[in-house]
Amino acid sequence: MIVMDFWLQVLLLAVLLDILLGEPPAFLHPVVWMGKLVNLFVVRAPLRQRKIYGMFMVIFCVSVAVVTGLAVISSGKGIPGLILAAFFLKSTFSIRMLLVSALGINKDLDAGRIEKVRSGLKTFVGRDTSALNESQSASAVIESVAESFVDGILSPLFYFVIFGIPGALAYRMINTLDSMVGYRKKPFIELGYAAAKLDDIANFAPARLSPVFIFIASVFFGKPLDSIKTCLGDHDKTASPNSGWSMAAVSGALQVRLEKVGFHVLGGQYDEPQPFQIKKAVKIVGFSAFLVITAIYLIGKVPFVRF
Repeated sequence: MIVMDFWLQVLLLAVLLDILLGEPPAFLHPVVWMGKLVNLFVVRAPLRQRKIYGMFMVIFCVSVAVVTGLAVISSGKGIPGLILAAFFLKSTFSIRMLLVSALGINKDLDAGRIEKVRSGLKTFVGRDTSALNESQSASAVIESVAESFVDGILSPLFYFVIFGIPGALAYRMINTLDSMVGYRKKPFIELGYAAAKLDDIANFAPARLSPVFIFIASVFFGKPLDSIKTCLGDHDKTASPNSGWSMAAVSGALQVRLEKVGFHVLGGQYDEPQPFQIKKAVKIVGFSAFLVITAIYLIGKVPFVRF
């Protein structure tokens, strides 16, 4: 009989909840609660000393996430504690929604519904989507799926392994802060400074670990050597110090040019992507997510390892 560590049970149940049920309703979703907490600070932000205020906001919000995680741990290791821990862990990552949303845009591209695609892409990317053509839309989706592999899957699970539920929730709060105020433009240059910097630090290790999983996945669904070559050559071409690693790795794996016009080009030696390559990107990132979960499970089964 295999005796499974409680936290491995939490991980597997969280993954099962994600695959079968997807995202919980907004009123129950911890990330929605995080967003509301951040917004309370944003609407009260002063006109002066915004950088200091932003630092306080980050410290307070991340502390709330950690305390919440500690409260979840204190619920015990019975069935209620298992369900509660799995629910909160699942809220920190999203596999099903990411991949299904990408496939939905691929379907609209295949059907020629470009206006619907442009509208749908607004929830995927931060760029202006109003004039994107078919190839540019495919590029935006592939970039988003590749980048989200890090901040939407790998990073929260990375911090779960190291710090448990409090670590996963703390990471998700940091990433939520960055997505809401960590912009490198007005009005959040000062207010979001601490959030943006902390997000860069939090994603530093996971981003550089991501090409390993993408490389293995591309053995089955892409070009592994091109994945590594493009990653090494183009990872530093994005404005973010972290996003280029996974995006360049996927660019090489698919042998497609990924371009954010006016900002960066990854895999410039390749042709522009076509809609059908979105499905290939989904396969690579989906299998990479499976590899991450498998790796954590195997680590958790090593004697003397407990998380």
